[in-house]
Amino acid sequence: MNVKGVLGLGLLLAMLVASVSAEPRFARPGDHEPVEHVRVLPEHQGRRVCYYETWAVYRPDEVHYDIESIPGNLCTHLIYTFCGVSNVTWEVLMLDPELDINANGYRRFVALKEKFPDVKTTIAVGGWAEGGKKYSQMVSVKERRETFIRSVVQLLTEYGFDGFDLDWEYPGATDRGGAYADKDNFLKLVTELREAFDSVGQGWELTAAVPVAKFRLQEGYHVPELCSLLDAIHLMTYDLRGNWCGFADVHSMLYMRPGLDEWAYEKLNDNDGVLLWEEFGCPRDKLVLGTPFYGRTYTLGSRDNVELHAPIKKWEGGGKPGPYTNATGTMAYFEICKMMLDDNAWVDRYDDVGLVPFAYKEDQWVGYEDPDSLKIKMDYVKDMKLLGAMTWAVDQDDYLGWCNRGKNPMMNTIYEGLKDYIVPPAPTTTSTTRKTYWSTPTTKSTTTRDPNLPTTTLGPIDCNVASYWPHEDCDKYYWCYDGVPHLEHCPSGTLWSQSAQMCDWAENVDTSNCNLPAHAPSRKHHSGPPPQTKHIPPKKAAAEPVHQQGNDIPHQKPQKEIPTAKGAKIPPLMKALHNIP
Repeated sequence: MNVKGVLGLGLLLAMLVASVSAEPRFARPGDHEPVEHVRVLPEHQGRRVCYYETWAVYRPDEVHYDIESIPGNLCTHLIYTFCGVSNVTWEVLMLDPELDINANGYRRFVALKEKFPDVKTTIAVGGWAEGGKKYSQMVSVKERRETFIRSVVQLLTEYGFDGFDLDWEYPGATDRGGAYADKDNFLKLVTELREAFDSVGQGWELTAAVPVAKFRLQEGYHVPELCSLLDAIHLMTYDLRGNWCGFADVHSMLYMRPGLDEWAYEKLNDNDGVLLWEEFGCPRDKLVLGTPFYGRTYTLGSRDNVELHAPIKKWEGGGKPGPYTNATGTMAYFEICKMMLDDNAWVDRYDDVGLVPFAYKEDQWVGYEDPDSLKIKMDYVKDMKLLGAMTWAVDQDDYLGWCNRGKNPMMNTIYEGLKDYIVPPAPTTTSTTRKTYWSTPTTKSTTTRDPNLPTTTLGPIDCNVASYWPHEDCDKYYWCYDGVPHLEHCPSGTLWSQSAQMCDWAENVDTSNCNLPAHAPSRKHHSGPPPQTKHIPPKKAAAEPVHQQGNDIPHQKPQKEIPTAKGAKIPPLMKALHNIP
């Protein structure tokens, strides 16, 4: 870097240090523009966000996918994955310096704008493999956050990225190395990043990839404040099912399937994920629907049962690896479509309510997305007035045109569905419960639940990770027995303590993230130990999880409705099944 560049960077960093006291901004997408030469956008084009897996470059030569393979003309935003964070210096960490620096990965990625001038190139930090412990440690100390932010500003300045995507999985997730304080500290990080970006004045975008499970939001996300600060929220509406569930299923179903999705999985679908973020205080025009360009695979327990929720051999870890990605439990779309084209023994089926395909052959089963299901999702995006759609990941498309649908058929479907879509503005709302990011919580939630209302569960529970899981009601919890979660009730006068892994007196339990029962136990001091909880293993644990007590209404299978977005193109199979004209 020349002397002029060094001086310019020093000035930017000085501006950053001076900006830490700025008030958090609450603005719509596109309002975070340079102070000078502000680009006024009266309307916003729907986003087509393409995540790029940098490790695709290491695939076999036949399917080698490099930066120049990315169809930038089909995307509005390209995201380079991933950089990390150092737990020594607390600066941005290059995870693959051989590719990122020596092979000019960063510069070649940003240079795509020369070929595709309308695209924005950003870089993501985190990812599943990075875990959560380092991020929890980084955000917990103000000086560490400042060091990290300075390094982000330097990274974006030096290489010319247009923005930064936060992919910490997940704040507040103790099963991922997180801590209770992450929720407040993550908001501090986002607030300070926003202030730094606005002070630099380059129009950098700040986005985040987020989960759609309710308990994850309760653990780690101040939703209204985050949605005000971020330019876009990338909903990870995929991996909603997998081998960890113990049954075969699609993993990006658009809607809840009555009679099929129960307990922890009842609300875990794309539509309910969107509605959850809106319910928690995020406007729809900040939400970007995630779509997977890969499938989840399974090894069936019996070839005689190939239906949705068929038992599987969980210990296999998933289905057989794909020939090119070589991953147990997942296959890229280009592998799935070629496999089915080359071998007509594969039976292609359709989830007529979830609106996604699945296929099976012998003891192998895969649930995935295809261009037809993506077309329905693009209609859904427009009907729900969302900000757009994103994919994980663009390099898993059929970019070689093997499957007789042209090159990049998945991404082309997203492009055709959203190329003329203008995002309608959502009503501007102001949260009445917002705290400034530096304040310390001084009160705890005392929400009282109507005992006559049905109880819903928190989200996906993985019995391989822990034996006990919290419930959204303070006096309940889940006990994993034989790999299956069972709903349990605390003895009278006690509440569930996740930190202690037991039912305890109310004065010892943090109830800020759960609903107190209508007749909450007193918080008076108790000198003795709480009553012990007795766990009685169910006779048929794998087949009959314990139902909620206190509800004497017998469980009846609800009538199947046709929950489609207005204007959505309904597949022929669904029309035939339900006599839809």
